[in-house]
Amino acid sequence: MTLEELEKEEFSQFLNQHPLRTFFQTVEMEKIGLLEHFESHYVGVKENGKILAASRIVSKKVRFGKKIFYAPRGLLVDYENKPVLTFFVKELKKYIKKRNGYTLHIDPTVIYKERDIDGEIVEGGVDHSEVVSTLKELGFHHDGFIRYYDPTKQVRWSFELPLVGKSKEQILKEMNGNTRRAIQKAEHWGVVVRELSKEELPIFKDIMQKTSERKEFKDHTLTYYETMYDLFHEKGEIQYMLAEINLDKNLEILKKDIEEMEAKLEKAKRQKKEALERECESQITSLKKRKELVFQIRKEKGKILPLSCGMFMIYGKDILYYFAGSYKEYMHFFGQYLIQWKMICKAIELKKECYNFYGIKGVFEKDDKDYGLYLFKRGFNGHVIEYIGDFYLPISFYFYLQDFLGKLRKKEFK
Repeated sequence: MTLEELEKEEFSQFLNQHPLRTFFQTVEMEKIGLLEHFESHYVGVKENGKILAASRIVSKKVRFGKKIFYAPRGLLVDYENKPVLTFFVKELKKYIKKRNGYTLHIDPTVIYKERDIDGEIVEGGVDHSEVVSTLKELGFHHDGFIRYYDPTKQVRWSFELPLVGKSKEQILKEMNGNTRRAIQKAEHWGVVVRELSKEELPIFKDIMQKTSERKEFKDHTLTYYETMYDLFHEKGEIQYMLAEINLDKNLEILKKDIEEMEAKLEKAKRQKKEALERECESQITSLKKRKELVFQIRKEKGKILPLSCGMFMIYGKDILYYFAGSYKEYMHFFGQYLIQWKMICKAIELKKECYNFYGIKGVFEKDDKDYGLYLFKRGFNGHVIEYIGDFYLPISFYFYLQDFLGKLRKKEFK
């Protein structure tokens, strides 16, 4: 076996057939890395001309000319094939050391332990504890089985909806009742979901900006979103989706709903059904309040109102719900639910294996401040995914110095 630098084309061919393939590893993402001054390297293990393992690895200069190396959602290797994995890691260490690197960071999409919808470990399910042990034996430092959001890293916990062998009707039926009703209400009120063109990405950016300010995370630049569009849209591997509503049409629907409910009330009165009367009166009051609210929004914002947005990666075995945002004041139109449903339907049409809701926190207690995000995704049905996490391979003494200083800074912060 030998470690060789690969041509982009041969690397892409290997990536496209690998079970751990992800868009993070694609050669297109090299351009995204350049926005943050990362250089891409394509390396692989070959035997008799055949690639056995490979990865796109990015590097970046830090202090004193030293470099960090990172394999985004890599390495692409059979982690249970110890001889190949051991050789790959041993040779990568030499490769990186020659290029003045002091560490290699990996975060593969290898499931740690199989979990159910509640986050409970499935008895007799997938268990890759041995992979964690093997990587430690090879010298990697494990960042731990974290249960929080780290904006500097990819998620360790996600949520997926399996689709194989299931129809749209079955998926809808198996959803939580509140989620299903939210989708139905959005459709009834005239919410529509459409794809944004590149020229319309400022709409997406504005929603994301407002969401990031509300939820306190750092949003990407408009240039990032436009670059991702340029890299993946022509191949059908990215879509920016928008949920919006025509408020004039919504007012017409509300008017009709009120009229129908008033007719139902009159019938209940004639039949002297007091309980039904009270229910109708309550519904009429609620609909009229909603109509007043919509009328005021129409007056201030105009006819077409953007509600929610999402950036979706359509790559490999799934559709991945990568970024999303909503205007908080318009969430009662349930646009965020309808976007998910439309993209789940698309995944079924494309015969994808699953729909990936992506990041959750990994904490399943109802009193946790981020429980709402998990609850939203859980409502569509599916199960929790736990990855093995982040690993750091020391290449030189500088790694230990940086590690010590990092721990010292954390201690001072606490």
